[in-house]
Amino acid sequence: MVRAWSTFCTFAPEMTKIYAALALVIASATSAWAQYVYIDFSDTTVSVNQGFADVDFNQDSIADLRFTLLRDTGTTGLISAVLVSPLDSARIQVVGQQRGAYYYPNRLAVGDSISRSSSLWQGTSPSAYYGYLDYRFNGQHDPYAQWQAPYSDGFLGLRRNVNDTVINGWVRLEIAADGKSFTLKDAGYQAADDSVMFAGHVWIGLDADRDLKGYTWRQHSDRLEVLRPAGQSPRSFGVVDALGRLVLRGTWAGDEVAVPTTFLAPGAYWFVSEGVEGAWHFGFRTEVR
Repeated sequence: MVRAWSTFCTFAPEMTKIYAALALVIASATSAWAQYVYIDFSDTTVSVNQGFADVDFNQDSIADLRFTLLRDTGTTGLISAVLVSPLDSARIQVVGQQRGAYYYPNRLAVGDSISRSSSLWQGTSPSAYYGYLDYRFNGQHDPYAQWQAPYSDGFLGLRRNVNDTVINGWVRLEIAADGKSFTLKDAGYQAADDSVMFAGHVWIGLDADRDLKGYTWRQHSDRLEVLRPAGQSPRSFGVVDALGRLVLRGTWAGDEVAVPTTFLAPGAYWFVSEGVEGAWHFGFRTEVR
Protein backbone atom coordinates (compact mmCIF):
# COMPACT_ATOMS: atom_id res chain seq x y z
CA MET A 1 0.00 0.00 0.00
CA VAL A 2 1.21 3.51 -0.82
CA ARG A 3 -0.18 6.81 0.36
CA ALA A 4 1.22 9.93 -1.29
CA TRP A 5 0.80 13.53 -0.21
CA SER A 6 1.74 16.73 -2.00
CA THR A 7 3.41 18.43 1.00
CA PHE A 8 4.12 17.85 4.66
CA CYS A 9 1.81 20.70 5.62
CA THR A 10 -1.49 20.01 3.91
CA PHE A 11 -1.70 16.22 4.24
CA ALA A 12 -4.12 16.40 1.30
CA PRO A 13 -4.32 12.92 -0.26
CA GLU A 14 -2.84 13.11 -3.73
CA MET A 15 -3.55 9.47 -4.41
CA THR A 16 -4.23 6.36 -2.37
CA LYS A 17 -4.29 3.00 -4.07
CA ILE A 18 -4.58 -0.33 -2.34
CA TYR A 19 -4.10 -3.50 -4.31
CA ALA A 20 -4.56 -7.02 -3.03
CA ALA A 21 -1.27 -8.83 -2.62
CA LEU A 22 -0.57 -11.76 -4.87
CA ALA A 23 0.75 -14.59 -2.74
CA LEU A 24 2.80 -17.32 -4.35
CA VAL A 25 3.41 -20.39 -2.23
CA ILE A 26 6.34 -22.51 -3.36
CA ALA A 27 7.47 -25.80 -1.85
CA SER A 28 11.19 -26.41 -1.68
CA ALA A 29 12.85 -29.77 -2.23
CA THR A 30 12.85 -30.33 1.53
CA SER A 31 9.11 -29.63 1.77
CA ALA A 32 9.70 -26.50 3.84
CA TRP A 33 7.16 -23.91 2.75
CA ALA A 34 8.28 -20.50 1.63
CA GLN A 35 5.74 -17.76 1.01
CA TYR A 36 6.66 -15.05 -1.44
CA VAL A 37 4.25 -12.14 -1.65
CA TYR A 38 4.14 -9.58 -4.46
CA ILE A 39 2.41 -6.21 -3.97
CA ASP A 40 1.44 -4.11 -6.97
CA PHE A 41 0.50 -0.69 -5.66
CA SER A 42 0.68 0.88 -9.13
CA ASP A 43 3.18 3.56 -10.09
CA THR A 44 3.12 6.44 -7.60
CA THR A 45 5.10 9.55 -8.61
CA VAL A 46 6.07 12.38 -6.26
CA SER A 47 7.23 15.54 -8.03
CA VAL A 48 6.67 18.54 -5.73
CA ASN A 49 8.98 19.92 -3.07
CA GLN A 50 8.43 18.24 0.32
CA GLY A 51 6.01 15.78 -1.21
CA PHE A 52 6.18 12.30 0.26
CA ALA A 53 4.75 8.81 -0.02
CA ASP A 54 4.35 6.24 2.76
CA VAL A 55 4.76 2.54 1.98
CA ASP A 56 3.36 -0.47 3.81
CA PHE A 57 5.59 -3.05 2.17
CA ASN A 58 4.21 -6.11 3.98
CA GLN A 59 0.49 -5.20 3.82
CA ASP A 60 -0.28 -5.21 7.55
CA SER A 61 -2.02 -1.81 7.34
CA ILE A 62 0.88 -0.12 9.16
CA ALA A 63 3.04 2.22 7.09
CA ASP A 64 6.70 1.19 7.27
CA LEU A 65 8.67 3.76 5.28
CA ARG A 66 8.39 7.35 4.15
CA PHE A 67 9.97 8.51 0.88
CA THR A 68 10.36 12.31 0.67
CA LEU A 69 11.32 14.61 -2.20
CA LEU A 70 13.22 17.87 -1.73
CA ARG A 71 13.25 19.84 -4.96
CA ASP A 72 15.11 23.08 -5.74
CA THR A 73 15.29 23.93 -2.05
CA GLY A 74 17.74 25.12 0.62
CA THR A 75 18.96 28.70 1.06
CA THR A 76 20.45 28.57 -2.44
CA GLY A 77 17.48 26.85 -4.10
CA LEU A 78 19.98 24.43 -5.64
CA ILE A 79 19.44 21.32 -3.52
CA SER A 80 17.37 18.36 -4.71
CA ALA A 81 17.23 15.10 -2.77
CA VAL A 82 15.22 11.93 -2.18
CA LEU A 83 15.12 10.69 1.42
CA VAL A 84 13.92 7.44 2.96
CA SER A 85 13.06 7.16 6.65
CA PRO A 86 11.62 4.26 8.67
CA LEU A 87 8.39 5.24 10.42
CA ASP A 88 9.28 2.84 13.23
CA SER A 89 13.08 2.83 13.46
CA ALA A 90 13.09 0.12 16.14
CA ARG A 91 11.42 -2.35 13.80
CA ILE A 92 12.26 -1.31 10.23
CA GLN A 93 15.76 -1.44 8.76
CA VAL A 94 17.03 -0.63 5.28
CA VAL A 95 19.93 -2.41 3.57
CA GLY A 96 22.85 0.02 3.28
CA GLN A 97 26.21 0.93 4.71
CA GLN A 98 28.39 3.75 5.91
CA ARG A 99 30.05 5.77 3.18
CA GLY A 100 32.13 8.67 4.37
CA ALA A 101 30.62 10.16 7.53
CA TYR A 102 27.05 8.95 6.97
CA TYR A 103 24.99 5.87 6.16
CA TYR A 104 23.46 5.51 2.71
CA PRO A 105 20.84 2.98 1.54
CA ASN A 106 22.12 0.56 -1.09
CA ARG A 107 20.68 0.38 -4.59
CA LEU A 108 20.18 -3.34 -5.16
CA ALA A 109 19.98 -5.13 -8.49
CA VAL A 110 17.81 -8.10 -9.38
CA GLY A 111 19.07 -11.16 -7.53
CA ASP A 112 20.90 -9.39 -4.68
CA SER A 113 20.14 -11.17 -1.42
CA ILE A 114 18.33 -9.62 1.55
CA SER A 115 18.88 -11.56 4.77
CA ARG A 116 20.29 -11.50 8.28
CA SER A 117 23.79 -11.15 6.80
CA SER A 118 22.87 -8.07 4.73
CA SER A 119 24.46 -4.79 5.76
CA LEU A 120 21.67 -2.96 7.60
CA TRP A 121 21.57 0.81 7.42
CA GLN A 122 21.45 2.69 10.70
CA GLY A 123 20.41 6.19 9.64
CA THR A 124 22.54 9.32 9.37
CA SER A 125 23.05 9.38 13.14
CA PRO A 126 21.69 7.55 16.22
CA SER A 127 18.88 10.11 16.45
CA ALA A 128 18.24 10.67 12.73
CA TYR A 129 16.79 7.63 11.01
CA TYR A 130 16.75 8.90 7.47
CA GLY A 131 19.16 8.63 4.59
CA TYR A 132 19.73 9.94 1.12
CA LEU A 133 18.84 7.79 -1.84
CA ASP A 134 19.87 10.78 -3.94
CA TYR A 135 21.35 14.18 -3.05
CA ARG A 136 22.38 16.88 -5.54
CA PHE A 137 23.70 20.41 -5.29
CA ASN A 138 23.36 22.43 -8.46
CA GLY A 139 22.82 19.18 -10.35
CA GLN A 140 25.96 17.47 -8.99
CA HIS A 141 25.56 14.18 -7.11
CA ASP A 142 26.78 13.49 -3.63
CA PRO A 143 29.44 10.88 -4.56
CA TYR A 144 28.19 8.47 -1.89
CA ALA A 145 24.52 8.47 -2.94
CA GLN A 146 23.72 5.23 -4.76
CA TRP A 147 20.84 6.22 -7.06
CA GLN A 148 22.90 7.63 -9.93
CA ALA A 149 23.17 6.79 -13.64
CA PRO A 150 21.85 4.65 -15.19
CA TYR A 151 18.51 6.20 -14.25
CA SER A 152 16.49 3.00 -14.25
CA ASP A 153 14.74 0.90 -11.62
CA GLY A 154 16.55 0.03 -8.42
CA PHE A 155 15.56 -2.05 -5.40
CA LEU A 156 15.65 -1.01 -1.76
CA GLY A 157 16.19 -3.94 0.61
CA LEU A 158 14.14 -4.01 3.84
CA ARG A 159 13.78 -5.94 7.10
CA ARG A 160 10.90 -5.72 9.54
CA ASN A 161 11.09 -7.28 13.00
CA VAL A 162 7.86 -7.53 14.98
CA ASN A 163 7.62 -9.77 18.04
CA ASP A 164 10.81 -11.57 16.94
CA THR A 165 9.33 -12.40 13.52
CA VAL A 166 11.62 -11.07 10.79
CA ILE A 167 10.29 -10.29 7.30
CA ASN A 168 12.74 -9.56 4.47
CA GLY A 169 11.57 -7.68 1.39
CA TRP A 170 12.16 -4.99 -1.21
CA VAL A 171 10.61 -1.90 -2.80
CA ARG A 172 11.25 -1.05 -6.46
CA LEU A 173 11.61 2.62 -7.38
CA GLU A 174 13.04 4.93 -10.00
CA ILE A 175 14.48 8.43 -9.57
CA ALA A 176 14.23 10.82 -12.51
CA ALA A 177 17.43 11.75 -14.35
CA ASP A 178 17.12 15.37 -13.17
CA GLY A 179 16.47 14.30 -9.56
CA LYS A 180 13.23 16.26 -9.38
CA SER A 181 10.78 13.38 -9.02
CA PHE A 182 10.69 9.73 -8.02
CA THR A 183 8.31 6.87 -8.74
CA LEU A 184 7.47 3.97 -6.42
CA LYS A 185 6.43 0.91 -8.40
CA ASP A 186 5.89 -2.26 -6.37
CA ALA A 187 7.22 -4.41 -3.56
CA GLY A 188 7.74 -8.00 -2.48
CA TYR A 189 8.53 -9.86 0.72
CA GLN A 190 9.20 -13.31 2.12
CA ALA A 191 6.57 -14.08 4.75
CA ALA A 192 8.45 -17.04 6.27
CA ASP A 193 10.30 -15.96 9.42
CA ASP A 194 13.85 -14.74 8.73
CA SER A 195 14.03 -16.37 5.30
CA VAL A 196 16.27 -14.98 2.60
CA MET A 197 14.65 -12.80 -0.07
CA PHE A 198 16.17 -11.73 -3.37
CA ALA A 199 15.67 -8.26 -4.81
CA GLY A 200 13.10 -8.38 -7.59
CA HIS A 201 12.01 -11.95 -6.85
CA VAL A 202 8.35 -12.68 -7.70
CA TRP A 203 8.09 -9.43 -9.70
CA ILE A 204 10.38 -10.81 -12.40
CA GLY A 205 8.08 -13.76 -12.95
CA LEU A 206 4.76 -11.94 -13.13
CA ASP A 207 5.03 -9.63 -16.10
CA ALA A 208 5.25 -10.70 -19.70
CA ASP A 209 8.54 -10.20 -21.52
CA ARG A 210 9.56 -6.57 -21.59
CA ASP A 211 9.28 -5.27 -25.14
CA LEU A 212 12.77 -4.05 -25.98
CA LYS A 213 13.07 -3.69 -29.73
CA GLY A 214 15.36 -6.24 -31.31
CA TYR A 215 15.80 -8.38 -28.18
CA THR A 216 15.14 -12.08 -28.77
CA TRP A 217 16.05 -15.45 -27.29
CA ARG A 218 16.26 -19.10 -28.32
CA GLN A 219 16.49 -22.17 -26.14
CA HIS A 220 18.61 -25.19 -27.07
CA SER A 221 19.12 -28.45 -25.21
CA ASP A 222 22.31 -27.19 -23.55
CA ARG A 223 22.06 -23.40 -23.59
CA LEU A 224 20.05 -20.22 -24.00
CA GLU A 225 21.01 -17.82 -26.75
CA VAL A 226 19.98 -14.19 -26.15
CA LEU A 227 20.44 -11.58 -28.85
CA ARG A 228 20.11 -7.81 -29.15
CA PRO A 229 20.88 -5.07 -31.68
CA ALA A 230 24.53 -4.20 -32.32
CA GLY A 231 26.33 -1.34 -30.64
CA GLN A 232 24.54 -1.23 -27.29
CA SER A 233 26.08 -0.68 -23.86
CA PRO A 234 27.08 -3.62 -21.63
CA ARG A 235 24.26 -4.77 -19.35
CA SER A 236 24.03 -7.15 -16.42
CA PHE A 237 22.12 -10.42 -16.60
CA GLY A 238 21.23 -13.23 -14.26
CA VAL A 239 19.31 -16.49 -14.05
CA VAL A 240 17.01 -16.90 -11.03
CA ASP A 241 15.34 -20.14 -9.99
CA ALA A 242 11.79 -20.65 -8.68
CA LEU A 243 12.94 -20.17 -5.07
CA GLY A 244 14.37 -16.77 -5.89
CA ARG A 245 18.01 -17.87 -5.81
CA LEU A 246 20.46 -16.30 -8.22
CA VAL A 247 22.17 -19.28 -9.89
CA LEU A 248 24.14 -17.48 -12.61
CA ARG A 249 25.23 -13.90 -13.15
CA GLY A 250 27.26 -12.11 -15.80
CA THR A 251 27.74 -9.13 -18.09
CA TRP A 252 26.23 -9.02 -21.56
CA ALA A 253 28.89 -7.15 -23.50
CA GLY A 254 28.37 -8.13 -27.15
CA ASP A 255 25.38 -8.59 -29.41
CA GLU A 256 24.83 -12.20 -28.35
CA VAL A 257 25.50 -14.26 -25.26
CA ALA A 258 25.18 -18.02 -24.75
CA VAL A 259 24.05 -19.05 -21.28
CA PRO A 260 24.81 -22.68 -20.36
CA THR A 261 21.87 -24.61 -18.91
CA THR A 262 23.20 -28.16 -18.54
CA PHE A 263 24.08 -27.53 -14.89
CA LEU A 264 20.52 -26.42 -14.03
CA ALA A 265 18.18 -28.85 -12.31
CA PRO A 266 14.84 -29.45 -14.09
CA GLY A 267 12.40 -26.68 -13.30
CA ALA A 268 11.33 -23.08 -13.94
CA TYR A 269 13.78 -20.18 -14.24
CA TRP A 270 13.85 -16.51 -15.19
CA PHE A 271 16.42 -14.76 -17.31
CA VAL A 272 16.72 -11.15 -16.14
CA SER A 273 18.74 -8.35 -17.68
CA GLU A 274 19.10 -4.66 -16.81
CA GLY A 275 20.82 -1.79 -18.61
CA VAL A 276 20.43 1.74 -19.87
CA GLU A 277 17.86 0.59 -22.45
CA GLY A 278 15.62 -0.76 -19.68
CA ALA A 279 14.83 -4.10 -18.05
CA TRP A 280 14.16 -7.27 -20.03
CA HIS A 281 13.22 -10.69 -18.73
CA PHE A 282 11.52 -13.92 -19.68
CA GLY A 283 10.75 -17.30 -18.15
CA PHE A 284 11.95 -20.68 -19.38
CA ARG A 285 12.03 -24.31 -18.26
CA THR A 286 14.65 -27.02 -18.21
CA GLU A 287 13.65 -30.66 -18.50
CA VAL A 288 15.04 -33.97 -17.29
CA ARG A 289 17.91 -35.02 -19.55
